[in-house]
Amino acid sequence: MLKNSLFFSLIIATVFVFVGCQPKEMEIQSYAFENVYPLSADTALGSLTFGAEVEIPVKYRDNDVLKNVQKQLIARIFGEVFNSVPLDSILPLYGEILATEYRKSNEPFIAKLKDLEHPAATWQNEIIVQGVTMFLDDKLLSYSYERYAYMGGAHGNSSRFLYNFDLKTGRIFNESDLFIENYEMPLTQLIKQQIVDDNAEMESIADLSEFHFFEDEIKPNNNFYINGDGIVYVYNQYDIAPYSTGQTEVLLDFHKIKPLLKPNNPLSYFYQ
Repeated sequence: MLKNSLFFSLIIATVFVFVGCQPKEMEIQSYAFENVYPLSADTALGSLTFGAEVEIPVKYRDNDVLKNVQKQLIARIFGEVFNSVPLDSILPLYGEILATEYRKSNEPFIAKLKDLEHPAATWQNEIIVQGVTMFLDDKLLSYSYERYAYMGGAHGNSSRFLYNFDLKTGRIFNESDLFIENYEMPLTQLIKQQIVDDNAEMESIADLSEFHFFEDEIKPNNNFYINGDGIVYVYNQYDIAPYSTGQTEVLLDFHKIKPLLKPNNPLSYFYQ
């Protein structure tokens, strides 16, 4: 499945997850923040806009697992130091740190900006982050973190990173936990063929280059989430195609990858 990522396309709210008829298993809360930070005391010289909507698990039946998931998510999105910050204070503090770095990096140019005819139009920059749950049940959590930054030029850039947690342990699992040895080549072929199958104008893998895909770069990248039907690989801009293609998602159904999966892997309950 190929598609451009729709940034902030998901409606994020406090999510309460129920599994079957069991009591509430996990509670996920959304934290949102937005602010504009002037480059200097002269607000006409430009500013940095910071916006964020981030979901964080806040309650779970196993508190050790909950803390482990929280720590890993916070460290990967904001940095390890933010694990000592109250959850509702993370985004404002992170915004202040970004603004301080932004101002410091642009100090040499402030004097020059005053001589520009339209300085504000040149220095209106922004950073937006989004963290959202892609899949959640009583066994695993798939989580997406996306960061968009515009710092001038023709366009901004967006990068998306996926993390998958085994909720028995709170540990992140990767390709090495799922696939048998020497899985890379056959999985690469499955990914390439799925891209072809999802594009009505392509007839074979040989057509990938004609449609501006970087065929040699198409391979398992350990950047995936689970959606219940299979594994969805995510490739960021420039990973396997030009910027204009946007982010690329490739869904591999469980029945297609089952021969490559280890017995009793963290996803085996989906297809056994």
